[in-house]
Amino acid sequence: MVRHSRARSGRDLKRKTPNRPPYDRILIVCEGAKTEVNYFEEIRQEARLPMMNVRVIHSPLGTEPQQIVQGAEEEFSKSHGFEKIYVVFDRDEHRTYANAIAMAESRNGKLKNAEKQSVSFEAIVSVPCFELWLLLHFANIMAPMHQSDALTQLKKHLAGYEKGNDGVYADTQANLAVATQRATALKQQFSRLPGTDAYTDVHELVDVLRNLRSR
Repeated sequence: MVRHSRARSGRDLKRKTPNRPPYDRILIVCEGAKTEVNYFEEIRQEARLPMMNVRVIHSPLGTEPQQIVQGAEEEFSKSHGFEKIYVVFDRDEHRTYANAIAMAESRNGKLKNAEKQSVSFEAIVSVPCFELWLLLHFANIMAPMHQSDALTQLKKHLAGYEKGNDGVYADTQANLAVATQRATALKQQFSRLPGTDAYTDVHELVDVLRNLRSR
């Protein structure tokens, strides 16, 4: 009887131990309170990724890129429950844009999660703004543009678009492949620094989320 009780206790303990998913857990911290959060949340839901494994939040410390990096590290430290951290921000007129990229790079592989594994820490940037990524679904942009111009042009293709709208991923998904090709071409030709040319990394994070379960 004693051995049977001990064996049962061992099985109960195993059942109570939470299992990690068979893919990387991801924390995404965004500059925008709604636009980017809504967009990536749509992808998370479509890919059927539980919120406990893929968390998308607005930056808790502020919207300056440096604050976003700091906020992501602070959020990670609450649980140490992720394998990947992404900070999503725009070039805009931010004074700490370049410094935030350097901060993210300096943290890449240096943080440890609860399983003592190294955690990747990546900046996902858009120049001049997130709307450039959306605009690439409809137009091939190869020249620098101001954020207001990106928004104006996007509204010509995406009727009723406003920052913070729901359903933007669904409204642009049909053109995702061509947008990814255009974003890849921009990245091959230009650099995220100093932040004067049209540029975006968003397609890379979109690809990670859409294919996370199969990786």
